[in-house]
Amino acid sequence: MSDTSAVGKFFGSLKEGDIDGAIDAVHEEAVFSAPGPDTVPIYNTFHGKDGAREFIRILGELFDTEAFEIYDIVESGEYVFAVGLMKHRVKKTNRLFECEWALVCKVKDGKIISYKMFEDTAALEKAYT
Repeated sequence: MSDTSAVGKFFGSLKEGDIDGAIDAVHEEAVFSAPGPDTVPIYNTFHGKDGAREFIRILGELFDTEAFEIYDIVESGEYVFAVGLMKHRVKKTNRLFECEWALVCKVKDGKIISYKMFEDTAALEKAYT
């Protein structure tokens, strides 16, 4: 199993609505983080498979996803880099949050052990408040 396949499996499973399949691509010791202002609940750090499941749950509570595109996924050693575009309708305000994003993952034993998402945090905060 290549490292990119763990990230690909994670996103592919989410696209299909298969949360358990996505969690299967996550390492027991995983750390998921999305840095940003604490006024938006998704900007936090989540630990382990339960944390990854909580991260996914919060995404579902916050957004109706209108588009999630992956432009490219590149593997370099134990790291996987991905870039793309997302469009989320914020449920709380009905405003559209749209931005390009970058993701850095570290893979261990064929599973995602580190997941760091970088996006336009100011744009999401504006759409959320």
